[in-house]
Amino acid sequence: MKKIIGIFIVIGLLVNGCGKGTSSPGITEDTILIGNIQDLSGPMKELGALLPSGSNLYFDYVNENGGVHGRQIKMIVEDHSYNPQKAVAAAKKLIEKDQVFCLYHVIGTSPCEALRPILAESGVPLIAPATQSGSMSDMSRQAADLIFHTDTGYDKQTRILVDNILSKNANAKIGIIYQDDDYGENVLKGTAIAEEKAGISVQREAYQRGATDFAGQVANLMKGGVTDVIIAGIVKEPIIVMKTAVAMGYAPNFYGTSPTMDHRISLAAGSAGEGFTSVNFASLWNSDAPSALLYNELCEKAGIPAKMKGMYHFYGFITAQVLVEGLERTGKFPTRTRLVNALETFKNWDGGAFPPITYNQNDHAGTESVILVQVTDGVQNVISDWIE
Repeated sequence: MKKIIGIFIVIGLLVNGCGKGTSSPGITEDTILIGNIQDLSGPMKELGALLPSGSNLYFDYVNENGGVHGRQIKMIVEDHSYNPQKAVAAAKKLIEKDQVFCLYHVIGTSPCEALRPILAESGVPLIAPATQSGSMSDMSRQAADLIFHTDTGYDKQTRILVDNILSKNANAKIGIIYQDDDYGENVLKGTAIAEEKAGISVQREAYQRGATDFAGQVANLMKGGVTDVIIAGIVKEPIIVMKTAVAMGYAPNFYGTSPTMDHRISLAAGSAGEGFTSVNFASLWNSDAPSALLYNELCEKAGIPAKMKGMYHFYGFITAQVLVEGLERTGKFPTRTRLVNALETFKNWDGGAFPPITYNQNDHAGTESVILVQVTDGVQNVISDWIE
């Protein structure tokens, strides 16, 4: 009899331990608490308002429809002012004080890179970092097993842009203006690959994060006879570069990595931005893609101002879809380990905006292709199929 009772006790422990698992930080009976770190007061503060708003638009939709396995998603947003050291402090606050379940959509390559030690120490996953740096999916780096990237890397984007330029003009002289940090480092990695492949030399012009004067870089490109310029910036930089070029009587073909493709850039650049071609890692926010249709429907329902709608707001929305799908697959009794394992079950998952996403233990890259978007008569138009 004692033996039978002992067996039942063991079975009970196994059920409680394996079925429900131990309680995880950030998880209550009715809430999943996630942490987000944005630039709310620095050079990208406009984006710091747009991205979480887009994410919350989708989280609100999910919560209104019963949440994830009955739990409501709640997001805490901290400020890092686009400063890696502040990003670390914010992450420690979210993980140690707020006890968030995971980190999500932290913006900026350097801030995300700075978080690797704390991710490794705490075991907290980072889902959909808001940077297109290919370093995020480099599985040889610290905490790579905890980071799930969604976007095609800057290195691949740059290579694709160089290939596109040379396909139109084999004798093109290409130059690149890049941010001199981890973002730029990944861009230069792609530049070097493109140079070796094509047997060319790309003129490099660096700028510091937050710069607002590009007269020197533009003058150097003019002096170098550059015909095609790739701008590896964010929002303000391409506007200033293109307007500076016009003022200096310089008219090369301008291209941009994915952070520069927001439609507000072409609006603010005016005639200087005509013909500007950028890459994007997802369908456009105003396209007929399923996620875009849902996004615009929910924007209208929520009364989202027209000035907020666009690539960055939509970016927050579609990455939230990735996180929610991962949470759904994690099951009724989520732990951080189970979230990681659940995300690694993605195989050509099509959420309706990104190209199909696949994750496994050896690959956390997400998407691997882009489309080209060009400004014609002040309007953005997709001018290519998906390119790898």
